[in-house]
Amino acid sequence: LVAHSMGGLVCRAFLQNPKLGSAEARKAVDKVFTYATPHNGIDLKVVRNVPGWLSFGDVSNFNRERMASFLALPRADDVSLVRGFPPERIFNLVGTNSKDYTVMRGLSAWAAGEASDGLVRMENAITHGPGADGHDVCSPRAYVHRSHSGHYGIVNSEEGYQNLVRFLFGRVRIDGFLEFESVTLPAELAMLAEKKNSRVKASYQTEVSVSARGCQWQMTRREVRENSAIFRTYDELFPKVDGVRKPDPRQSPHLFSVFLDPSKSMAPSGSVSFACDIKILVPDYEVDGALVLRRHYEGGYLLRELILVEAFPRKLPTDPRRIKYGFQTRSPNVANLDAVVTAKDGVESFSIALEQNTTPGFKGKLRVEMRPWG
Repeated sequence: LVAHSMGGLVCRAFLQNPKLGSAEARKAVDKVFTYATPHNGIDLKVVRNVPGWLSFGDVSNFNRERMASFLALPRADDVSLVRGFPPERIFNLVGTNSKDYTVMRGLSAWAAGEASDGLVRMENAITHGPGADGHDVCSPRAYVHRSHSGHYGIVNSEEGYQNLVRFLFGRVRIDGFLEFESVTLPAELAMLAEKKNSRVKASYQTEVSVSARGCQWQMTRREVRENSAIFRTYDELFPKVDGVRKPDPRQSPHLFSVFLDPSKSMAPSGSVSFACDIKILVPDYEVDGALVLRRHYEGGYLLRELILVEAFPRKLPTDPRRIKYGFQTRSPNVANLDAVVTAKDGVESFSIALEQNTTPGFKGKLRVEMRPWG
């Protein structure tokens, strides 16, 4: 099933609500791809979730109370919950460009806010639900700088088409996670925090983009200037446990889900590959409630790496997969390092150490998981 906006909710209602359609018809659905769908309703600046009595343009259909009824959900506080269908088989394409959505002369984009596609807020365009083991899992998603519709809309985008065909017909799913191990403060702020017992706060924004080999488009892109970067505070990343700061693995941001098709490989070996550009911006620091900008340069990074990953086909089904990676700054366009791959329950995973040994600096890992798809 492929659907845009309200059509995505129609598909979910068919799959989740046993009163709609037949069980036999539902069993025929293997995957669902949604473009810019308000899975958790529509929120506006002034009234938040659209009220059920607002009938203009049938916008009341996106009131969470009403959505809960046609999605057969018992609670209306989170209607992005998928039940009765594997959430990992639903792909969410999320738009990040509110400025090009000109419906109602731009009033819709103003009301939805900058962190939206002009109608649907990014946080409301994604789904989740219980996986096979009962634990909550997020649906795969990609972020593209397109508006909800129009000449520059998400449905017309090359990024949307390429994600669609790979999700439907690809054979490999790859997920990336950024694990924070440590971050350091600028020397003067570290001294203040230690000697004067000052309260220092910091927030970190991570930008990421992923592109396939030989293609002039990006499968996903999240950037500060497009209001889609991944945001974490220092306290979230390193909460105090028994008085000691320790990294919280639950806060390791999920960077991307990409689907690749070996039949479209451009290499004689039949390998699949992609490039992942990771940037952690230098944060704005706050000391005792006051913003400190003395040594701030806009556009500075704690970390910036373009990482190449190439996975080769197995000669035999029982063979371990050979995976190589490389850094664009050290071996341009070549993945020349062997990844140490571990396999468990059909998932092959490996980690790439990342470090910027400066002050301020960063130390962590890019953890990559690969699994069969189809």
